[in-house]
Amino acid sequence: MATTEGVKPAIPTPPDPNAKRPRIFFGWYIVGAATINSFLSFGIFTTGLGFFVKDVRDAFGWSATLVTLGFSIKSFETGILAPVGGYMVDRFGPKVMAGVGSILMTTGLLLFSQMDTLFEFFLSAAVIALGQGLGASMAFMTPIMYWFNRKRGTASAFLAMGRGWGYIAATPLAWIIASYGWRQAAVWAAIFYFCCSFPVAFILRKRPEPYGYLPDGVPLPPATADGKKPKVADSESGSFTVKDALRHPAFWCLLAANIAYSFTSQANHVHIANHIRSTGFSVVTAANIVSMYGIVQVIARLIYGPLSDRVGRHRMLIVSYTAMAVGWVAIAFITPGNRWWAVPLYLLFYGLGQGGQAVVSVTMVADFFGPKRFATIRGLMNPMSMVGGIAGPLSAGLIFDHFGSYRLSFLFMSPVILIAAFAMFLAGTPKLAEGSGPKAPAAA
Repeated sequence: MATTEGVKPAIPTPPDPNAKRPRIFFGWYIVGAATINSFLSFGIFTTGLGFFVKDVRDAFGWSATLVTLGFSIKSFETGILAPVGGYMVDRFGPKVMAGVGSILMTTGLLLFSQMDTLFEFFLSAAVIALGQGLGASMAFMTPIMYWFNRKRGTASAFLAMGRGWGYIAATPLAWIIASYGWRQAAVWAAIFYFCCSFPVAFILRKRPEPYGYLPDGVPLPPATADGKKPKVADSESGSFTVKDALRHPAFWCLLAANIAYSFTSQANHVHIANHIRSTGFSVVTAANIVSMYGIVQVIARLIYGPLSDRVGRHRMLIVSYTAMAVGWVAIAFITPGNRWWAVPLYLLFYGLGQGGQAVVSVTMVADFFGPKRFATIRGLMNPMSMVGGIAGPLSAGLIFDHFGSYRLSFLFMSPVILIAAFAMFLAGTPKLAEGSGPKAPAAA
């Protein structure tokens, strides 16, 4: 029988700067790795966890507020650790931190599958958050900001598309929960996540210049006859220091938008499945609605990426937040009976809006401040954004426990997300995104 000893996994090899140029720019392999990770991470640890809420409540008799608190602890710790995680990604590189994050998140999900007490529930949430906060997401996101400039929106669209497919993953996960129980579903999800996310971490490379490229696949110009390397605008050109970014008004506008968005989006992630089920839909039907939402997300993200590169990523973000405000009003009135019209309206406005937001919001820090300290600056925003990320789900859970419905809380989300649109308007147009970026050297 043939042995596999010594056989290395088929991971794309970074190009040799002295070799013939490959047909596919290596930056797209990094985008592919990030897309796979975002699909798994979002589908299992964001959207997927919401489908466990009802089953955990039924198993232990905990209130919706108490279960939500467990998931909020995950958001809280992720936010607290984000500055450390961002610094570690910038310091040790994305490959190392992506691997560490994958191991920790798998461990946390396995702990969740075996829990029997509130302490064990909170512990599992904390371990998952530790993996997320130390770079499981940021490590895959950061290299894209280095490897792409003019095509940053398009590259981010594929990354966001992975998160969109994560909504569609709700259907098989819900089927496993319904067929085999929530504990078995959590175990299978943990194993599947690790087997896919850990290997793709080895594809990541931080910057393109060591491999003979500038951002977007532009070849580095050759050395001159005297052996000197010509000066070019590389992937870090124009980047702000952390101190300068904190002094810029745009940082605080971005932060305000992030807080408002986190308030609403985390409430959506934690409660949307329970909201649909509590109005009378079955778990499978609820999963199908979430999956349809995911399909809309995927389509929207593929459209938004190239479009935002052409008309302006900042402008498209304002449009996205505004559309989401309309979608929140629609989903508040969803019922299985005579209000079926709320489903397509929700999919159209919130789905398209959130799909666009997922694409362009990722690029904003790099567009305003450059990629050199992208992970650190974005990490500094997370602890403050987590205030919204915790308050949103908790407020929705409290309202549900009191009124038996999410309608009031979901209606409140509409004006909150409009605050994000106004904040981005005040931020102005990011100068680093206006025609910046290296160009191919002119022919001699």
